[in-house]
Amino acid sequence: MTTFSCCELSLWLLLVAIASLMVAANAQDTVFVTVKTTVEAAETVHATHTAPSPASYTSLSDFKDTVLQVSNDYRTTHDAGPLVWNDTLAKYARNWAETCIWKHSNGPYGENLAFGYSNASAAVEAWGDEGDLYNFHKPTGFTEKTGHFTQLVWKSTTEVGCAAINCGYTDSNRSVRRDMVDDNHLVVRGPDGSTRAQGWYVVCEYTPAGNVVGMDDKFFKLNVKQGSSSQTSSATASASQEIRGASMKSAMESNFCVMLVALGTVGVAMGLYT
Repeated sequence: MTTFSCCELSLWLLLVAIASLMVAANAQDTVFVTVKTTVEAAETVHATHTAPSPASYTSLSDFKDTVLQVSNDYRTTHDAGPLVWNDTLAKYARNWAETCIWKHSNGPYGENLAFGYSNASAAVEAWGDEGDLYNFHKPTGFTEKTGHFTQLVWKSTTEVGCAAINCGYTDSNRSVRRDMVDDNHLVVRGPDGSTRAQGWYVVCEYTPAGNVVGMDDKFFKLNVKQGSSSQTSSATASASQEIRGASMKSAMESNFCVMLVALGTVGVAMGLYT
């Protein structure tokens, strides 16, 4: 039987203790690296699918105030009274926006849609700025290019309710396809072929509905007024251009274009507007 002196036994125990500490340290390093890698991967995925979240979208009160202020600024310059908020319309708008389907709901109200804009102001500004394309002397009447504007400033419309939903981005989803609908607009389609809104989806409902057609554009003559819009100062025009430019840049940086859909609920002449 082998015997050890006190010194040899102490040395042997010291070596065993050092070896144990080295194994424990290596195990801790391995666990740390694994956890760190997992967290970084999760953050990367989160960033890919999340749209920016400005207060005008995430705060209901800020969103409501912004929509009303910008909408009524346009209406004031076109001889139309201010809109008031309607919670029933807002609920309808939210129910539709939550589907993230990029088309009109074909409901009983006037309806404006937009997606991809960096904030609520920019979305409503885009609708209002279609007035630059409207001929007040003819008048233009209803067209796809100016339908948002004519609904926005329609004199007989008195109430509005809107919603903004973050539909996210599907750029890494292999089950979708992308189609160019013209030179500027890239749309994303789901497996069933339906078009999907990308980023923040803004839906506004209006009552009484605007864009009433018929009788040689009589109702457009009565409800879409030139007002002072044709005398818009260069400073105001420049500010609007900067907002649209910044919004477009923000959307393009995410590889998506901002998009609008002209008013889908077109009324018929029923003598409701005077």
